[in-house]
Amino acid sequence: MRFTVIGNFTVDIIEGRKRPGGGAYYSSLVLSKFADVRVLTKIGPDYPREWLKEMEEHVELVPIRGISSVVYELIYRGEERVIRVLSKGDAFKDHELLEVRGKVIINPVANEISPNQVLLFRKPSLDVQGFVRELKEYVGLREINGWFLSNCKVVHASLEEYQKIVNPGKPEVLAVTNGSNEGILIASETIKFRPRKINIKDPTGAGDAFLALLTYGVERFGIREGLEFALEETAKFLNLGLEKYLNRDDEASIG
Repeated sequence: MRFTVIGNFTVDIIEGRKRPGGGAYYSSLVLSKFADVRVLTKIGPDYPREWLKEMEEHVELVPIRGISSVVYELIYRGEERVIRVLSKGDAFKDHELLEVRGKVIINPVANEISPNQVLLFRKPSLDVQGFVRELKEYVGLREINGWFLSNCKVVHASLEEYQKIVNPGKPEVLAVTNGSNEGILIASETIKFRPRKINIKDPTGAGDAFLALLTYGVERFGIREGLEFALEETAKFLNLGLEKYLNRDDEASIG
């Protein structure tokens, strides 16, 4: 199975240390355990080249040169996360979004993809976070018109994010999560679910992994089995950490 993941990588600063991040970063790497993945991302000259080389061991990269990269400082207080905006990066232009292969997953972090650009693709999957974000000194949330969601296959949003959507379109599959609390999936049937219990301090990338794994799972296994697959693999990713998750040798295979 082939996927193109679209969204900007970020430079995340956590407790003074820099590390790669962004929705497309986590979605594509986790998904690479099970599928062929190509990534379209727009980054500045300040983005570390060694991070790109590390990614190329797992995915095919199509980096587009921008003026600057997205740079965030992430501050965690329990399950609460505060994001300070140090650099907003650059938005995609329509012609830059044409290098697609297979199924499309859109996972922006800083409004780099517009609702109208979602219509450039046939039934993409997407995460709502990068559309409802308002970037000032800190990342906040804003209300948006969600008409474009009706063009989508799988849509993921946190409960807080989904409450910011006015006039939401109806995707084929909608998954609304609420941290470690009960979430809901709405498709041909409605399913309540609860994430697997985990004991971690840093949940960065959890929603991004879940979006990619749910998209793959629904395509390969159907709604219920696909949801269970996504919940189980997201828990493995969080428990192991990204590096160990990518290098583990188990039943994971490209399909």
